[in-house]
Amino acid sequence: MKTLLLFTPILVVLAAAVYFVWAFNKREERRLIAREINRSGSQGEHKVQRTLSCLDKPNSQYQVFHNVRLGPDADHTNEYDTVVVGPNGIFHIETKNYGGERGGSILVDSNDNWILHKKSGYSKIITNPQGQVDSHEYRLQGFLNRVVGVRNLPTQGIIVLSCDRVTVRFNKKSTQIIPVLHRNELVDYIKKYNQNGNLVIYPRTIRRICKSIEAMNEISQAN
Repeated sequence: MKTLLLFTPILVVLAAAVYFVWAFNKREERRLIAREINRSGSQGEHKVQRTLSCLDKPNSQYQVFHNVRLGPDADHTNEYDTVVVGPNGIFHIETKNYGGERGGSILVDSNDNWILHKKSGYSKIITNPQGQVDSHEYRLQGFLNRVVGVRNLPTQGIIVLSCDRVTVRFNKKSTQIIPVLHRNELVDYIKKYNQNGNLVIYPRTIRRICKSIEAMNEISQAN
């Protein structure tokens, strides 16, 4: 008994040390995973930025903004990967780099669950980004109504897959309503978009929207 009592403090210290090492390794593992996700997401966003560069030129009808915050006021904003303002609509784009560089396939089932199948054989359910895009749409409408002071402008959310090696299949019972495009389809979609067949946002309104986007993001950066 005396021997056990003698070694008890040592055992407690050893157990604490083992736990500390385990907790440290788990934390490092989570940090590395998060960093890899952020790196992958950044790579995807850069690909889309390059794709849209043809719209972001002098004398273009379109204005392109990346990584901006918008909302009805500076305290209630969402961060947008990309916003494109043009004569035929305002497009907010959510970029996803599912599958990384190797690619894979995404199945959208009858309940609108997104199931990613990687080429390595690994499969998992991923969050359907439609809810995120719906939230962006809500904040964008608030921004246009309260900050810009305009209503009833054509807006369209888009989910863009930056990895060219990912395919998407929809179950015929899926109710997914947000368009899911590959990045090489994006420019053509934007240029041809026409909700009702006769939509025009006048240049002065485009300038007003763009100035408001810049002003709101100056405030966000200052804070």
